[in-house]
Amino acid sequence: METGISNESLWTHLKEEAEARFGFEVDKCTPINRGWLNQKWKIETNQGVFLIKQYNKERMKKYDLQMIQSTLQTQNRLFSLGLVCPELLSYKGDLLQKSTEGERFTVMRFMEGMLNPPGNVSCEQMHSVGEEIGKLHALLNDGTLAAKSETVFKVPSIAERVEYWQSEIKKCDEQGLDHVRSLMELQMAATLAFNIELFGNLTPGWCHRDLWVDNLLFSGDYISAILDFDRMNYDFLELDIGRLIISTCLQNNTLNRKAVQAFLKGYNNTNELSVERLVIALKLVWYMESTWWIDVTPHEGEPPKRFQQEMVWLARHLQQLERMMDWKKEEVTFMF
Repeated sequence: METGISNESLWTHLKEEAEARFGFEVDKCTPINRGWLNQKWKIETNQGVFLIKQYNKERMKKYDLQMIQSTLQTQNRLFSLGLVCPELLSYKGDLLQKSTEGERFTVMRFMEGMLNPPGNVSCEQMHSVGEEIGKLHALLNDGTLAAKSETVFKVPSIAERVEYWQSEIKKCDEQGLDHVRSLMELQMAATLAFNIELFGNLTPGWCHRDLWVDNLLFSGDYISAILDFDRMNYDFLELDIGRLIISTCLQNNTLNRKAVQAFLKGYNNTNELSVERLVIALKLVWYMESTWWIDVTPHEGEPPKRFQQEMVWLARHLQQLERMMDWKKEEVTFMF
């Protein structure tokens, strides 16, 4: 795999590049071991605290350079309009830097805050998150960015999905993967029972496309930062909503309905979101992501395990989501 200059010298190289371009002196550096392939460092300088993010060359092959540059410009516009996200530093008009060794990197102001574990976000925090995501969606779709002719996610037919699961189940049989086979049978059964007409009135628009707990920072009861806009693109806004809800509100195989309700109220303070659309958002994120995380090839790391659990939970409870979101009924716990 091509990684550019060696990891041992990468930090030294980027430190020198950043100091030369932005005129500060780095006093202390702390590696941040989060994310996939891209490397990050918190730097304390004589001009404040910043973060350097290096874009892995192998990963960059999957992205459109012009799209990344546009995304970074949009992030700075969102920051200027009051959204809680990092401000990127500009050098000669560029937010995405290219070093003398060909390394792509950005320098942004460091955002203070705490990470919450999956499913462990309080109602007060969810209300704050709802307000900020509502604002994010409103600003992204205020007309500054032109709408695209199609979304990134193309909703496949039920027949296509059933054919996919049948093919994957066959692979399980060939490899003796009984446990994975049972998970796939669950997904196929849920697909066969699913009413895809629910997706007839989705909301296409510009969205973050990577809203989960690892990209949210909190300070007390409030969200302090939305991070990592790299995947921002034109897609269905419901995917942002569903991904965020399942990541923040599912704990011990139980959906925290009060936290979901708090998110809904917060979102409606800055945008519009109905209970019915929120339910469709959860179903849509399942329909898109189930084929990503339930696979014959094991994924590495803890996040994919969590994502798989979310897809299994959703498949088991698709038909009960409307009833869960009926706030007038008494609290009901839905378990495996």
